Amino acid sequence: MNRPIVIIGSGHAGYTLARAYRRLNQTRPVVIVTEDDGADYPKPQLSHGFGNGASAERLIRQSAAGIAAELKVMICAHTTVLGIDFDAQLVRLEQRSIPYGELVFAVGAQAYIPPMAGNALDQMLTLNTLQDYRRYREQLEHSRHVLVIGGGLIGTEVAHDIARHKRVSLVDVNDRLLSKLVPPIVSTQLQAELADVDFHFNTSVKAINRVDGHLRATLANGDILTVDTVVCAAGLRPRLELAQALDTRTGIVVDDHLRTSQAHVHALGDCAEIDGKVLPYLQPITLSANALAQTLAGTPTPVRFGPMPVAVKTPRYPIQLGGVTCGELEWEINEDETGLTAKATQQGEMVGYVTGGTHNGFRLLSQLPRGEVRRGI
Repeated sequence: MNRPIVIIGSGHAGYTLARAYRRLNQTRPVVIVTEDDGADYPKPQLSHGFGNGASAERLIRQSAAGIAAELKVMICAHTTVLGIDFDAQLVRLEQRSIPYGELVFAVGAQAYIPPMAGNALDQMLTLNTLQDYRRYREQLEHSRHVLVIGGGLIGTEVAHDIARHKRVSLVDVNDRLLSKLVPPIVSTQLQAELADVDFHFNTSVKAINRVDGHLRATLANGDILTVDTVVCAAGLRPRLELAQALDTRTGIVVDDHLRTSQAHVHALGDCAEIDGKVLPYLQPITLSANALAQTLAGTPTPVRFGPMPVAVKTPRYPIQLGGVTCGELEWEINEDETGLTAKATQQGEMVGYVTGGTHNGFRLLSQLPRGEVRRGI
């Protein structure tokens, strides 16, 4: 019996893999299991959709039915995986079990919520799925003052986007925006462009309570912010609930062929850890999906990353980066009235770059060493 390939997850990783595999094999059954409706949408646009007035429906590129018909795959939408029998190679659902020949974890990550107290934690918003976005957009429409928790990549993009229309306060435990991605001078320039945002650095939110129709956020430094909406963008954590029998650390540990510790089981995307790193960006996920498709089609293919570019969606001060941009680095910075270019070096070798303003960083990508995954973002 030709057992199907079963993919758990219908995000960018799952659908990119299904499309890549179908280009190589048009006959083997493929089953995609997803907890949501299976609609295909560009997840990076969630962080700047509100400012552009985009509805959730406008972000949808293709329905699950459309994808199933196009790729000739079965999509089990609104379906929860209860467990996996790795010995019998069965995926257990509520009403039945699906046998698999090869199983792929593409389950993604979930929003990280820092420890907080209060009676209004259930009213805090996250922004990790299209369903999250529906609630987020509806609530923001009726808000005047929004608190964003987190000054990393997503938190910064969200605050930038909301500030086009609403008053925004941002709280972060670090001392500046994008502290793990860019040198201080870039953070300073970006914060200057976001002068309408009220920043609270080196502190955290300890409690959120509903008081007189508003949300009261109590900070660790004693400050109290009264807002209408709280958006938590403090980061993501790989989803590992179904991976208890697999080797896991931060994510599901895989080798360079994206194989897990169980035979015939693979993982890619936001839930996978390769060479000690989780790479939650579109380009490494796409490269992983294309390599895994080759492997599943019968041609074992290791994934190779090299340096990869990342664009921060902050139009007031666009930022591009690639390679190694955090850790013990020396920075060579060139700045003019149009922006800046910062080159990161180690022992005299350029290992990364960050550009801001109108400076073009992508031209520097080819100058970076093409080492292992640890050398890239």
